[in-house]
Amino acid sequence: SKRLPYDLAAGDISAWDELIGTLYKPDERAKIEWTFGSVISGDSKTIQKFVVLYGPPGAGKGTMIDVALKLFDGYVTTFDAKALGMNGNQFAAAAFENNPLVAIQHDGDLSRIDDNTVLNSITSHEIMKINQKHKPAYDARMNAFLNMGTNKPVKITDAQSGLIRRLIDVHPSGVRFPPTKYHALVDKVNFELGAIAHHCLQVYKKMGKNYYSNYQPFVMMFKTNAFINFIDAYYDVFEKQGGVAAKQAWNLYKEYCQETGTD
Repeated sequence: SKRLPYDLAAGDISAWDELIGTLYKPDERAKIEWTFGSVISGDSKTIQKFVVLYGPPGAGKGTMIDVALKLFDGYVTTFDAKALGMNGNQFAAAAFENNPLVAIQHDGDLSRIDDNTVLNSITSHEIMKINQKHKPAYDARMNAFLNMGTNKPVKITDAQSGLIRRLIDVHPSGVRFPPTKYHALVDKVNFELGAIAHHCLQVYKKMGKNYYSNYQPFVMMFKTNAFINFIDAYYDVFEKQGGVAAKQAWNLYKEYCQETGTD
């Protein structure tokens, strides 16, 4: 165990309220605070989810990850999301050797996933083999809750990939602060950590452990899954007909792929 640099107690969170309330809309803010609260409560070790903050540079993704670093100081590691999605990377899980509670990456990339086996195993907190260079392999249960910022959408290949039921995507509002105001709020947040942790724990308790159990990342699915976009494009046709024959659907899909340049 490690002693955190703050007391878990109710207090002033005005800077946090203004910071996260501006950078994220209420539903997106809830995802972040629920995530932080799950770690504080200890439930994150059994919650099979991971969080991806997706948006353009300077939108507030790194700000939230920096707050996580401060809230869970001593219990955090960094990881390489791209390595976790590569096929045959035997050292992909080496970053989790000390079995942290939180794993972060400020600028990750899951836009191309060759094999999601390792990613699914870590997110599911399964016992898995840890391979490190020049050291014997050993088995360990993963406790880490993954948090990643990215400018690229997560590649959701199909319904059976496991990512759909594990991914919680968080999207910034796009509103930004003037630099002076932003840095003043970030500095003040450093003195609100105990109150922020207490607030997030209350949010988590109110929402409950299973709040996002049935959550599906539709925005991310529309960005990376061509077939979902095809269904959306022709939905009115299918609805008007009361269904669709396989032959017609196949011909429409070929036309759609040709028009959109989809392989």
